[in-house]
Amino acid sequence: MSNITKEEKGRLKGLGFITNKNTDTFSARVITVNGRLSSEQLGHIASAAERFGNGHVVLTTRLTIEVPGIPYENIEPFTEYLNEGGFETGGTGPKVRPIVCCKGTTCQFGLLDSFGLAEKIHDRFYVGYHQIALPHKFKIAVGGCPHNCVKPNLNDVGIMGWRNGYKMFIGGRFGKSHAIGQPLNHIFEDEDDVLNAIEKAILVFKKYGEQSERFSATIERLGFDNVEGMILSDDILKEKDSILN
Repeated sequence: MSNITKEEKGRLKGLGFITNKNTDTFSARVITVNGRLSSEQLGHIASAAERFGNGHVVLTTRLTIEVPGIPYENIEPFTEYLNEGGFETGGTGPKVRPIVCCKGTTCQFGLLDSFGLAEKIHDRFYVGYHQIALPHKFKIAVGGCPHNCVKPNLNDVGIMGWRNGYKMFIGGRFGKSHAIGQPLNHIFEDEDDVLNAIEKAILVFKKYGEQSERFSATIERLGFDNVEGMILSDDILKEKDSILN
């Protein structure tokens, strides 16, 4: 790996290829949309691991899949083969990260279609905002009920199924430091309103967040009531084009 520059490693990380510690190989982070795969899709990833990696497949805590042991010279053919199965790599950098959800769609306690909502969030924000650089990473989780299995309140934005709708938490984080997300004083009854609220939260973070700070720090600096007010009104949507440009 000594002949691979730091800049090249950084470029590859941005594409979802992460250096394997103490080796000359990489792990490819494969995006699964909502953590649900068909047997055919699983087979394609397994085949890619066998052909271009070390034959192993690793599940991540955020419902993506990593294929480890990929030599540098195999990255391009691995990517081409993966694309043939409808997959892409990524999930790194200061942007909207892969969406996490529980199995609320099929769980006996589920109060919402978590797989379906997560897929819509993926399409609109992971894909739709993929080229938008944010102050820091932005994690979104969807939980089917107050049992809190997927910990929506430990994400920058979390959606939780509620008896009469959707409850939204903002400003959670977990890692080197942690913060418990606070619930908005509002229960959403319509899925489109939830999606719009997520977009408004991202726009608030893009406009007011300082470089390298998480959304929880932005909320603390601006005040929860102020951020909540911006998310519950539509004013910031009028600034969308100027914020994103």
